[in-house]
Amino acid sequence: MVSNARNDLVNLIRLQTVYDSIAKLIAERSSPPAEIRELQEANLIRLEELEELERQMEAHKEEIKEVRQKEAEWELELEHFQKQKSTVTNEREFTAVISEIDYATRAIDESSARRQELEESIVQLQQEVTERRESRPEEESAQGDVVTSWAKRKDELVKGVHELAVQAKEIEAEVQPKHRARFLRLLESKQGTAISEVIDGSCSLCHLALRPHLQQRVRRCEEIIDCEFCHRILYIEGNVTQVEDVGADGG
Repeated sequence: MVSNARNDLVNLIRLQTVYDSIAKLIAERSSPPAEIRELQEANLIRLEELEELERQMEAHKEEIKEVRQKEAEWELELEHFQKQKSTVTNEREFTAVISEIDYATRAIDESSARRQELEESIVQLQQEVTERRESRPEEESAQGDVVTSWAKRKDELVKGVHELAVQAKEIEAEVQPKHRARFLRLLESKQGTAISEVIDGSCSLCHLALRPHLQQRVRRCEEIIDCEFCHRILYIEGNVTQVEDVGADGG
């Protein structure tokens, strides 16, 4: 049982190293290099600018509808007062009708001018959108090498994670089930770090000073010992190396 505990401790340390490597590869894949992040940000800004131009065009089109409606209403008003002009019977009524006709005419002219302004703005916005979209292939071609390189690296990282996962399963198979289950629970609950080295008599992760007799138990490598504070599995580097060397000599 002592030998099994020693072998399990050695394998758990190896297993921790493998899982650390997996975490690093996953972190790298989740954190694109600066060039890629800059391209992503630039593309996002470009997309937002295009969307803003298209929103402006839609807003102009909606306003044109409103302007045309008002223009039609003023044309009806103008037609009404022009007909009324022929029926007036005195100068006061004539003056009032002429005033209404002038007001309606100005309103129609203003509506027409605003509609023309909006239509010209839509043409300019559409031209800018077209130019920006047509320039994308050239920009994407210039970015191609960077994107291709990152895509290749991501594939390599996925392959590396897969290979390490296979290696981890092989090591896990060599550990007693109770110790393996204990390690995996700690791995999940302790943010990926289930093992802690004892340095200068203290747990290197939570820095709790081990009691002398507990240090002796860790040093002997005859059982799996947990830190009394953070509950991670403890080991002393030099002793583990000696255990590995003894195992090799004994073979």
